This record gives sequence, C-alpha cells and structure tokens, in this order.
Amino acid sequence: MAEHGEPLSERETEILEMVATGVTNREVAQALYISVNTVKVHLRNIYTKLGAESRTEATMMAVRDGLIVVEGVTDEMRETKDTETVKIVPAPLPPLPLFKRIALVGALILVVGSIALTWPRAATEASDRSQLPLDRPPEQETQLAALANESKWEEQAQMPTRRAYLATAALDGRLFAIAGQSAEGTSSALEIYDPEGDIWSRGQNKPTPVTYVSAAVVGDEIYVPGGCDATGQPMSQVEVYDVETDSWREVQPLPEPRCAYALTSLDEKLYLFGGWQNEQYVASAYVYDVGADTWHEAPPMNVSRGFAAAASLGNLIYVVGGYDGEQELRTCATYAPETEQWDACPPLAIGRGGLGLVNLGGQLYAIGGGGWTSYLGFNERYTPGQARWTSIETPLVGEWRSPGVVQLDTTFYAIGGWSGNYLSINQMYTGLPYRIFIPVSNN
Repeated sequence: MAEHGEPLSERETEILEMVATGVTNREVAQALYISVNTVKVHLRNIYTKLGAESRTEATMMAVRDGLIVVEGVTDEMRETKDTETVKIVPAPLPPLPLFKRIALVGALILVVGSIALTWPRAATEASDRSQLPLDRPPEQETQLAALANESKWEEQAQMPTRRAYLATAALDGRLFAIAGQSAEGTSSALEIYDPEGDIWSRGQNKPTPVTYVSAAVVGDEIYVPGGCDATGQPMSQVEVYDVETDSWREVQPLPEPRCAYALTSLDEKLYLFGGWQNEQYVASAYVYDVGADTWHEAPPMNVSRGFAAAASLGNLIYVVGGYDGEQELRTCATYAPETEQWDACPPLAIGRGGLGLVNLGGQLYAIGGGGWTSYLGFNERYTPGQARWTSIETPLVGEWRSPGVVQLDTTFYAIGGWSGNYLSINQMYTGLPYRIFIPVSNN
C-alpha cells in the first residue's frame, strides 16, 4: 500500500499532471484508457504519499516540490521561492490544515485570512458550531485498504452489533464494547470479546443508551461518563460496570452534561477533556477521584474541541486530534496532572476527528479519523522525544470515524466505527512481536 513520503510512480505523476489542468476523473480515465475506479485508487495513493487532502492541495504541493509542471504557475512559484510566496488561487475548498498553510506559506490576503480564521481559540472560547457533525447516509461500500502480506493488522471475529461512537475498554483479558450509535439508533448494548476463543458474548446492557461516549478502567471496574441521548442532548450521568458481577451502578455525575469528549485514566483518577456541551464544543477539563467520588475542574485546553482522543504515557496525558466545528485538527497537547500544566507536542501529520489513541510499548498510536475535512490514508505512531509522528498502515481508507481503540497486552484492537456505514469490524494490531517473561526465584 502507499506510504506517506513515498515517491510518486510515473502513472501517478501522469494522472496528477492531468488533474492539475482541472479535468474530471472520467476525462482522465478516457484519456488513459483505464477505469474511473482505477483513477480514484491512484488519487488516493497520491494523497497518501504527499500528505494531501484534496486535488487542489496535491497539485499545489507537487508544483511547489517540482514533481509536475503547470504552465503559468511553475515559473511564478520559482520566482517567489526565496520569499516562500505562492500565488495560486485554488477553487473554493475547506480550509487547509495549518501546517500545510505554513508549508505553502500561502500568501496574499486569502490565505492570511484563512489562517486567522482557523487559529486556535482562547481557552475560554467555544466553537460556534450549532450541531454535532452528522454521518452522511450510506452512498458507497466501505473502502478497505490492500494490506501487505507482512501486515501487523489481523482481522478477528466481528462485533455482533454494527456501531460507531461507542465506548471500549479492556479488563481481565477481555474487551468490552459499550453503547454507541447503530443503524437502529442510540444503543445500550454491552458486547464482550474473548481473544482466546475469538468469540463474542453479551453482558448486561448499560442502563442509559448513549452515543458519542468513551470508557476508562480504574481498578476492576469500567467507568462510562455522559454521552449524548437519542436527540443529541449531552448527558451527565456516570455509570460504572462491575465485570465480576455483570452489573451497573451510578456514581457522582459530571459537573456538566458532556459527550464527544476525550477520556483516559491515570493513578485511580479519570481525566475528561473537551467535548460537546450546550450546543458548542468546549475546552474545559474535569478530573474524577474514584476514592472520594468527587469531580473537580482542571485547567482547560487551549482550543475548544470534541472528538479528540486521550491516553496516558508515563506521568503525562496526551490529548490528540479532534474537531472544532469547522475542521479536523492536528493538535497534540500534553497535560501533567502533578503540576496541572499544559504543553504542546508535535502535531499529527493530518487532521483527525473521531480517532482512537492508545499507548503500546511506550509509543502512542493514533488510529482512524477522517471523512469530515481530512482524507484517511494512513494511521500514525509517535515516540516521545521525536520531532514528528510517523505513518503506519490502515485497514480502512478515506474515513474511519470513532472506532473503539483499546490496548490489551502486546496488541491493540480497533472495533467498529463509521466508514460509509456503521461497522462491525474487529482489527487487531500486533505492535510488540513477543512478550517477555521474567523468571522469579524462590530463594
């Protein structure tokens, strides 16, 4: 499969040169005597290799890097290279991610204005988006990627209920898929996957059906805060599942109703960031002390966002990606619970809203996202101390929003989600090839 940073093939370069002239996919197919679907496949590979998200952006990047020549544009770009000013006015498209604006340093008032409009908001400001993003009705089949023979992804038994925006957790060697959104509506289902037997079973349904929800484990229990009800209204209840007794109970509710948040646990506490509240995306953060059964407010993020993902690594919590009501975000920030300080970390290569984030072997894996304003061509991995995220392959391309992503032993799983339809997919990624057993002496 195509990899980010890989050079374009001759055929891909030929297609990109034609696309740069403004012709349609059908016209390209007719000129090259290939099918329209083949053109689409080549374009997906081009987007992945260049890190682009649209035809215009791919053209601009290719012209800038000298990969193709467009009459009337290339000479002008060469003349302005020293000042890094590109005088290209593309057809109206959604705003490009910030890092690509900087790379192109898109000059003139149009690009400067775009950067100003998409600059992160103050911590106390919320997005003015008046509704949660809606999935498009199914128009095409899910786009499966062609995985290499040596791929670290392996398909497992599919989840019984097709759904997205669900909560997932791992405990006692099993995976728990909770609530979410299915074709039938907001779900309360609890389905349990046993990797040893590669089989699913049913657990006690969650008392309150919700979607846009996440889960975190503390001790021997799974905590599921808030979520949105069937009308899209955020909820404040916090329901806790006891694995041993297959039963639910309620604890102290959220200080404010919330859904589409990022959630993780660290040292017997839950950390909840951002989300959707009162018809807007918010930047606020809350910490739940399990022992005291109390919530308290933490310092907010520097940008209002929902559909982000959080994971702990060492003594830090990483909050990555998200959606601010206008675009999917590349944002990466770390929160230090001990000092209550926020710091920036290297941004994602592409904007990802509705992604999953896990810590496996001291590395972070950002899985899924795309489809609102970004194109999913690869997943990403980050090792603390490195300057950037690196790409890894993805089982799905185009879009894969809000799968349940959860780590178990030397693997992690990506379950369900949305990609043209609600999914029952269950993909296992083996990031660590073996376990290390340390013998214990009786002496």
